[in-house]
Amino acid sequence: MGGTQERKRTKRAKSQSTWFSGMCMRIVCAALSVVLVVSGACLFAGCSGSASSAQKGDETHLIIKVPDTKHTAICDGTITTIDQVIQRMADAYMQDHPEKNVTIEVKTFEQDGYEANIVECYDTDDAADILYADYFNMTTFIHDGRVVPLDDIITPEIREDVYDYIWDESTFDGRTYAMPYLTRQNVLAYNKDLFNQVGLEEFVAIDEIQSWTHDEWDYVLDTLAQNLPEGTYPMMMYANSDQGDTHIMALLGSRGSTLYDESGHMILSEPEGVAGLEEIRQGVERGWYPPHAQNLDINDCSSLFKQGQLAIYFLNNVSYERYGSSVGLVNFPGTDGGLATTFTSGFEVFDNGDADRVVAAKDFLSYVYSNPDLLSYAAGALPASQSVAQEYRYEIKGFDMFEDNYVNVVNVFGDNPDVRGIREHFHVVIADLLAGKLTAEEAAQTLDETCNAVIDEGYATSQLHE
Repeated sequence: MGGTQERKRTKRAKSQSTWFSGMCMRIVCAALSVVLVVSGACLFAGCSGSASSAQKGDETHLIIKVPDTKHTAICDGTITTIDQVIQRMADAYMQDHPEKNVTIEVKTFEQDGYEANIVECYDTDDAADILYADYFNMTTFIHDGRVVPLDDIITPEIREDVYDYIWDESTFDGRTYAMPYLTRQNVLAYNKDLFNQVGLEEFVAIDEIQSWTHDEWDYVLDTLAQNLPEGTYPMMMYANSDQGDTHIMALLGSRGSTLYDESGHMILSEPEGVAGLEEIRQGVERGWYPPHAQNLDINDCSSLFKQGQLAIYFLNNVSYERYGSSVGLVNFPGTDGGLATTFTSGFEVFDNGDADRVVAAKDFLSYVYSNPDLLSYAAGALPASQSVAQEYRYEIKGFDMFEDNYVNVVNVFGDNPDVRGIREHFHVVIADLLAGKLTAEEAAQTLDETCNAVIDEGYATSQLHE
């Protein structure tokens, strides 16, 4: 379950050339000048009103949108959500720069509300000037030609402070379209008490992210299925929506599938992909999941885990702290030491047809990334800023464990221009697989066909801001 230092160095080198480079979402694009006139009001259900000037006299009004996301900050125990951090940033900027006459409004929306609150707000009074979100939700907007490159505000000091691999994730076609703020790494967590109850003490470890072999995984899941009390289940599984689908995607790498080829197209029809899907299908027959998992959401499994009715669930470095010593950590099943995933969150700036607003939005981000106090709010997750990470590394629970585990990180999205489009199809096919409506081979073929059609359409219509 351990591994030598030489193996870690070899895997780290492999990770740098595959995963970190894979997360550089390369784009084949044509330049497009986008002229938009935007301002006004948007309801959570969608946007209304025609575009008009966002300026009142000499005042420039900016709208920052952020999905409702929990967040804790080591430097401030009152912080519970990320929009509170963004509001602190906005307030500090307005207080320190009254002469610029910029007002900033921070608006939150539900996690599944990107279409209504971003896309449907284009060319309305409530278009976002700045979006803070997870990168995998932000990529599509860059292909719309709405997001401006930010290289002109990245000073040598800012560039040097952020980890290189995170800059790689933020760069598209040689230009930087997103400013990274923090990352989270996802692995699996197991309930130590349930493991001890069924005789799996040998798999319980302290302060370690383990990796189990396939035989060990089969033994653990079968033992749990045979010995857990009624109403308690071995492992998470869900497919009722696209929420949490990234963790199910990670499971598809259990037999060595990379999910995508070098051109960015899905390749689950290859033997490794079919084997990963077959492993998920067999889990239904072997009792590894809660009943009728195709009808469950990620929140259903989260509730079961919190109530002690699910032995294995996913956690990241942030949620890990909430469980203390009651859980152990293990990578997703893989062929070479297990797999993990990581997600970066940060900012992008939209061009709404008003040069003053673009300038103000960029100036706001320049201010944030030159202010150590505002960057410190990222500590709680894994900060993108190296200086903040080093300052708080001993206060961030599990920092060293997760930092060392980056060698196991894999890419579940590939280099494609429409992640959101792929997610619309993925969970539907997995639901049919879990329900017995599709074989593993049929599921693989369906996913390849539908997702690659989305990818091809995304490439054909991709446009980057000039």
